[in-house]
Amino acid sequence: MAQSEEMDLEWYESFFLESKKQSIEQTLTQAQSNLQEAATQQNTLGEAKALNEIGLVYLTQLYDYGKAIDYLIRALAFEDSLDMKRNQIFTFLAIAQVYREAGDYDKSAQFLNNALGRNSSPQDAAVHAYILNKLGEVNAMNGKNEDAFDNYVAVLDFNDEIENPNAEALALFNLAHHYTTQGNYEEALTHHKQALAMRRKTGDKKAEAVSLNDIGLLYSLMKNGDKALANHVVALEIRQRLKDKRGEAQSYNNIGALYYEQKNFQRAAANLQLALAAAREAGDQAEIRKSYEFLSGCYEGVRDYKKALEYKNLFFAINDLIQGDKNDQDLMKKQSLYDIGQKEAEIGKLVETSEEREKDLQNERRFRNILVIVIALILIIVALIVYFYILQQRSNRVLQQAHERVNKQNLELQELNATKDKFFSIISHDLKGPLNSLTSFSGLLINHTESLSKEEIQMFARDFDKTLKNLFALLENLLEWSRSQTGNIEFKPEPFDLGMVLEENRQLLKAQAENKKITIVNENTESLIVHAHQNSVNTVVRNLISNAIKFTPDEGTITLKLKRNGADVMVSVTDTGVGMSEVVVNKLFRLDAKLTTKGTANEKGTGLGLILCKEFIEKNGGRIWVKSVEGEGSVFYFLLPMEGQANIVE
Repeated sequence: MAQSEEMDLEWYESFFLESKKQSIEQTLTQAQSNLQEAATQQNTLGEAKALNEIGLVYLTQLYDYGKAIDYLIRALAFEDSLDMKRNQIFTFLAIAQVYREAGDYDKSAQFLNNALGRNSSPQDAAVHAYILNKLGEVNAMNGKNEDAFDNYVAVLDFNDEIENPNAEALALFNLAHHYTTQGNYEEALTHHKQALAMRRKTGDKKAEAVSLNDIGLLYSLMKNGDKALANHVVALEIRQRLKDKRGEAQSYNNIGALYYEQKNFQRAAANLQLALAAAREAGDQAEIRKSYEFLSGCYEGVRDYKKALEYKNLFFAINDLIQGDKNDQDLMKKQSLYDIGQKEAEIGKLVETSEEREKDLQNERRFRNILVIVIALILIIVALIVYFYILQQRSNRVLQQAHERVNKQNLELQELNATKDKFFSIISHDLKGPLNSLTSFSGLLINHTESLSKEEIQMFARDFDKTLKNLFALLENLLEWSRSQTGNIEFKPEPFDLGMVLEENRQLLKAQAENKKITIVNENTESLIVHAHQNSVNTVVRNLISNAIKFTPDEGTITLKLKRNGADVMVSVTDTGVGMSEVVVNKLFRLDAKLTTKGTANEKGTGLGLILCKEFIEKNGGRIWVKSVEGEGSVFYFLLPMEGQANIVE
């Protein structure tokens, strides 16, 4: 078969569309051809669907309910034998519609509930909402208004989960009619407007026109003629665009009726004539009768009794015709009910068999679930055994790792103690020198002041000042290093301009450099923002420039540069000083290597400042290194992450 054998809501609703009803012979022929093809191929799934199609054609287009139920029963038998629950849903819906058309609303509700039972999961949320709406409509027709109300509310409650605007709009529309029958016009109007908003949201223009039409009728009941007319006019405009002649006839008749009530017979007659033309084109006898009735009243109102009588006679004639058709339909319904009654035992047996099968399947599923639970428990027990075994192994590994970690920490502590001893050895040695110098200077000044010339005193004062500054720098670096080691410095990154830091330190150390006739050149011309701890970076820059001044001879040059380097910023401090050998370079930045080098003016240093620089740069997620040629000078480099690339190391 060409089409899918699985039925769905769109397929089912297509049989109730006006466009589908225009090709009865073609639809029936195609369905019978599908049935024959499926039977030839022994395709029971295809046979079941083809039987449903034929049954729906007899239901919706030929109105032969006896034949419709016959084909639907045959389809149900196939579906039951094949346990096709989804297809059974639509077969039950079709049987419910047969009973609804035949006027047996109790039976219709019964089969709608059967459809709900087959979709109890619910497997298909849209189908579930559709069935509830249909059940509400049948209950309303049967006078069970409270049950109908509960069905519509259930759609709205359920729709919060499925978000089906079409189902929600229909439920709101049906609730509006429920409130209208109860005389609660305000509540009815609220629900009509909500339904209208939903239909506009989905773009269903035909349904939008229906809502507008019914809102117009509701305003008429509320004695608000202006709003009633406005809604009917908008509904008419939509129906004209859709070329819906049946709808146009209805809207024109409603507008004509409003003008008739206002005794504006001329405008009423004009609209009623348009309604009559549209109704004749659509073949809608009910709207033709309404047009005749009001036209008769309009011409009587303007005292054109001849035309009034003419339309009155036309009204009686079509009324008799409609009544005759109604009698025929009632007779056909009775015949259909009789035919259906003959089949009820068969339907009941099928439903009963289906329900028993469903119970058996439920028992089977229950047994299967119990079996699954037992197997799951066994698997859980096995999993627990494996888990505890793995946990024991993991615990052993954790203990082993902890043991290794303790050993590693012991080694680190030993190294720290050795480093501490080395550090205090360096500090004691390097503090001793400046302090001895200060003691010598103070002794000379105390004991030999009178014998010293002014020039000698000035020379001693300069040496005294130089020693004090060296001691101050040593103590300042010592304090910074100890604070970093004890965790008292919080390396909190912040954005700042690294170029400004270079320039500020150049200005700060300019006077010190000028004492040795050294020129500090800042070649940076752009603003580069880094994300780091500003105070620690400031200390690094100050130390590097101070070292460069210390180891650069008179009239030398120190150059500061700043440039982008990928995601980092690179700073370089270049001097034209004494430079360093490879052996000395390898000892830089190491606390365990004793390194004491005098500056070009005999300034003393310990290398502690560079150790502090390395510590601070690495804490800021950067890197520091040096390139040097003995006798030519040195270049110290460090990298810092740019703004947004911060990587503070804890």
